[in-house]
Amino acid sequence: MISRAGLSVACQARIQLRSRPRPVASLSALARLLSSLAVLEQRDGKLNHGSLGAVTAAKELGGSITGFVAGANVKVLAEEAAKVNGIEKIIAVNNAAYNKASF
Repeated sequence: MISRAGLSVACQARIQLRSRPRPVASLSALARLLSSLAVLEQRDGKLNHGSLGAVTAAKELGGSITGFVAGANVKVLAEEAAKVNGIEKIIAVNNAAYNKASF
């Protein structure tokens, strides 16, 4: 069992811990950590412009935006996606297995 003196010490410690200023990360530090991956859909070698909504949403969040495209012969598609305003980097996976949706 805790004595009255022990409770008083615990109460004082709790008050001191609550009154300490807590460190707040600056917005610039948080912005450096923020990044988005936009999965860009394609069909028959053409970029689905509806998937560019992911880029728009990522712009609203801030930070860097990386685009991802996959399929067979996506080099031209990756070059087109690299021209989209806001995308800093493109990841292109050239594999025919991504051409057919299996769902």
